[in-house]
Amino acid sequence: MPADAITTDNLGDQIADAAKKAFGKQFKNVKTFVKAESEKLAITLRMIIEATAANEITEAEARVLLNQQKVAASAVFTAAQGMTAVAAQAAIDAALGAVKKFVNGKVGFALL
Repeated sequence: MPADAITTDNLGDQIADAAKKAFGKQFKNVKTFVKAESEKLAITLRMIIEATAANEITEAEARVLLNQQKVAASAVFTAAQGMTAVAAQAAIDAALGAVKKFVNGKVGFALL
């Protein structure tokens, strides 16, 4: 999906689709977790976008919030049967890469 088709409403779907592709054959091991973790990442990104726009958080605080959610998602994926930390991180990176241009444009700095 082109970056201009991404909205705050469909962030979770975009993240889930990219994660599914990145997991490849290992997706079957984590498919029950992907939707929930993708939406948690999307909720965090929506909050960061809104709080940044309202000048309620700094760039440093935005980075901390995002990192906390990335660590949590990685832990969930890694805990899934047969999943490695490397595969989990690659999927999270791919998922966030899918929404990178949109999110960075909204917050006004390179968060992703």
